[in-house]
Amino acid sequence: MEKDDKKIEELIGKLMSAESLEQPSLDFTNNVMSKVEAISSSTTTVYKPLIPKSVWFLILGSFVALIGYIYLNKPTSDNGWFDRFDLSHITVNPLENLSIDFSTTLMYAVVLLAIMVSIQVPLLKHYLDKRTF
Repeated sequence: MEKDDKKIEELIGKLMSAESLEQPSLDFTNNVMSKVEAISSSTTTVYKPLIPKSVWFLILGSFVALIGYIYLNKPTSDNGWFDRFDLSHITVNPLENLSIDFSTTLMYAVVLLAIMVSIQVPLLKHYLDKRTF
C-alpha cells in the first residue's frame, strides 16, 4: 500500500516539475474589468409593480360603481339612506353560543410557550444582528 502511494507521489512530482506555471496575458485585468463594467452597467433593475395602476383604477372604479348601483337601485324611504341596506341578518356576537373549556395543563402549556417565545425572539434577533453576511 505504501509502495503504491510512493509511486503515485513520484509520478505526480515528475508531472508537476515538467509543467510550468501559466502566465495570463498582459491586458488580462483590463479585459476582465471591461467585461464586468459592461455587465454591471447594462443590467439595471427597474421597479415594476405586481399590479399596475390601471388595474387598481379599474378595481376602484368597479367598487364605486357597485356601491352606486346598490345605493341608487333601492327604493327610497323616509328614514335615511343607511336604512336602504338590510343589515337585520347580521348578528353582533356570532360566538355567544360557543363555550370552550380548557384544561389546566393546556393553559400552563400556552403560558409557557408564550414566555419561551418572548425570551427566544429577542435572543435570536440579537444573534442574527451580530452575524455578518
